[in-house]
Amino acid sequence: MRYPIPIGDNFLNNNSRGGYIGLVDIGIDYNFIKLNNFGIGVLINSSVLRFSKNDVTLIILSPKIKVDYKININRISIIPNIAIGYSNWQFRSSAKTFAVENGIPVQIDQTAEFLNGITFKGATKIMLNSNRQLNWYFQFAYEFTKLEKPHNAVDSQYNRNMHILYPGVGVVWKFNKE
Repeated sequence: MRYPIPIGDNFLNNNSRGGYIGLVDIGIDYNFIKLNNFGIGVLINSSVLRFSKNDVTLIILSPKIKVDYKININRISIIPNIAIGYSNWQFRSSAKTFAVENGIPVQIDQTAEFLNGITFKGATKIMLNSNRQLNWYFQFAYEFTKLEKPHNAVDSQYNRNMHILYPGVGVVWKFNKE
């Protein structure tokens, strides 16, 4: 589990309007190739962020290919990794009714918008080797996503280059003892 924190000069982190607030990120990864201390695998994450002023929920689904390297120091392992993959950003807002000055209510229907992008990730896990099957870790990650050209907005770096920090904790469960 991680906590998404939008950073940078983009619509996610728009300080003048409040920006999006991270709620949660949940992910799972698996190394299918292990060679010495190198690992190559896949990971998938799902992040949820909220822009409360407009009642918009953002769900990010992001499968990636990753490479990591495990450095063992006594009972601690440091595992830096990099990843690249696809991201699907789903913006959703519920139906709303607004009162206008002349007393006639205005109804805005539920909306949904989808954007795709390419995501690059850099992260480091610090794992506490508690036993051979189950190990806890702390993680700090940075993700950069380049979104496709927006449909209803200006094509600019502000609307396409997204930066998110992800501090988090997790568990490594080994299927077989090494």
